[in-house]
Amino acid sequence: MKRRGWLIRMGSVFLAAGLLLGTLSGACLAAGDTLWLTGRFDSPAYPGRKLSYSFPYQDDYFASPAVEYRHSLAQCTLGMAVSAFRAAGLELDRKDEYIRDYLGAAGFENMVSDHFDEKPRADTIATLLASKSLRDGEGEFLLVAAAVSGGGYEDEWLSNFSFGDESVHNGFFSAAFTVFQRIFDYVDAYGGNGRFKIWMGGYSRAGAVSNMAAALALASERVEREDLYVYTFAAPNNIRLESDDFELNEDYDYSGIYNIIGMFDPVPSIPFPEWGYGKLGTTLRLPAQETTPDYMARREPAAEIYQEITGRSYVNNPEANWFIQKLYQLMYDMVRTADVYQMELQEVLLKAWNNRSSVLGLLWTLCGVLSRDRGLDDMLQGEAPSADTLLSVFLYDLALEKLGLRPGNWNDLNLMAQIFYEHCPEVYVAWMMSRNDPGKLFVTDTDYRRIFLDKRVEYELRDESGFPVETVCAARLGRTVMITVPAQCTYILSLFSETECERVKVVEYSAGSLHYAYQLYTLESGTGAYELTLPMKFWHTWDDGGLVRVPGGDRVTPEVRALKRSQVHPSAVFELEDSGFAAAHALDILLGTAFFLLAATVVVLVGIMLALYKKNKRKTADEVGK
Repeated sequence: MKRRGWLIRMGSVFLAAGLLLGTLSGACLAAGDTLWLTGRFDSPAYPGRKLSYSFPYQDDYFASPAVEYRHSLAQCTLGMAVSAFRAAGLELDRKDEYIRDYLGAAGFENMVSDHFDEKPRADTIATLLASKSLRDGEGEFLLVAAAVSGGGYEDEWLSNFSFGDESVHNGFFSAAFTVFQRIFDYVDAYGGNGRFKIWMGGYSRAGAVSNMAAALALASERVEREDLYVYTFAAPNNIRLESDDFELNEDYDYSGIYNIIGMFDPVPSIPFPEWGYGKLGTTLRLPAQETTPDYMARREPAAEIYQEITGRSYVNNPEANWFIQKLYQLMYDMVRTADVYQMELQEVLLKAWNNRSSVLGLLWTLCGVLSRDRGLDDMLQGEAPSADTLLSVFLYDLALEKLGLRPGNWNDLNLMAQIFYEHCPEVYVAWMMSRNDPGKLFVTDTDYRRIFLDKRVEYELRDESGFPVETVCAARLGRTVMITVPAQCTYILSLFSETECERVKVVEYSAGSLHYAYQLYTLESGTGAYELTLPMKFWHTWDDGGLVRVPGGDRVTPEVRALKRSQVHPSAVFELEDSGFAAAHALDILLGTAFFLLAATVVVLVGIMLALYKKNKRKTADEVGK
């Protein structure tokens, strides 16, 4: 019995020691030790579910200068950024629970939360600040973590539409200045007169705010760039880089601010670069099937992590990417400058925000405004009757795939998640955590080509060596097939048409840009296969002749000559002219069907109510008779 008691006491001691070490592990990590922090977050693609993943943390991340990109720190910052989302389904006083747990597990203390426990307004920007004492080669310093909330939005999104007419995006600048003040008020309160470093990150709107708050911190000269660790994700543009009244001090080097964006994420490309907008710092891009030749190999580990996070397969959707691009081009055709946007479109978008609970309502409002622009309709005459056609094609193809009438790229997520799939946080987490070597993750090439064919034209895509391309990035747009290939490799597309005068359109784009160049061909029947050669960076050689050859080897002269990017109106080529007939009627059919079903439902409900009323009336009469 004594031996057993001794064992119990020793076990208790070891258990207590283990618990103590576990408690202290987040606060005092040995050099090189990695602590894995659990980041919890919500996603619009999976409403009602709590997603999570583990992110690495080391105290050593902050011993080296901030100007050096460190991938593991970027991964950790992404965990902080998504954990800082306002937690859905929790009471106001618990909206910051996920970020408190994330930073608390790393040993951060003295947490100060702002705006998480308030009903969001247009000027709301929620933050949580915390700190931790660390040491580097120069001695002790205070590390201040600034987590900016970039999810669980309500009316904060209204500030995204408030560009203003100055050198900076008004909505983002106002929020960034608030964050800047909070950070240095915190430093004054907890840092004393000692050394300090700042670690900051944000996602989406919070990314743009963090980017500008970091620029304000550098311009204030209260922190050295070597001590300012900033990583943003999916951040929209926030400043007019070429503005004459750019006042954030152009003498400072902002390259140590790292902005990580998805190639076809629709949010980082607005406000449009064509309006002069951009981001301060260094931009790093994730791969995309449209632009990256070895995309499938890069995608495999990311797809595994996405499956682990969500339980579903990762899907690249070129049709959704095309739809957003066309919608943006329509907007730019209508509103050529930020000043015109401020005067003519900003109020419309603010009103459209009221329809945000209905994605179709929001899109319909926007397309309706665009299609009422007479100058735009005149320009699109013969190409697309109006902006409504764009939405019709989109809904037509989506409906066919949902009904199982043809395979496609759309999955069973909600419509908002379909359109903004590349902006969802789990996509960024999957890609960022898929590689530990940034050289094997980020890409620099942004050019790509799209070839538009009638679905009756048969094709085979081969690489420069003549081998068939196993995975072709293709999508259906009404009666048109859209094939997309990167512009960093040479491809050969063999075409065969049994019908007369089929049109083939070849277009080159750059991701994030609204400008492009194109050629248009007509294929004659009965001449066998045509061969379309897509050389690397082919738009530089367009003036040398066409890209299509007939079987004998002669070049086919394009109906529309090669145009340089600087000469092309952004939507001078609208890829709907050969695809919209069936789709143009699809929206009317869908709306008519919906109206019929609604009317039938109303009739049935009215009939049921009348029957119940008559039954109750007879029952009452019988009771009175008795």
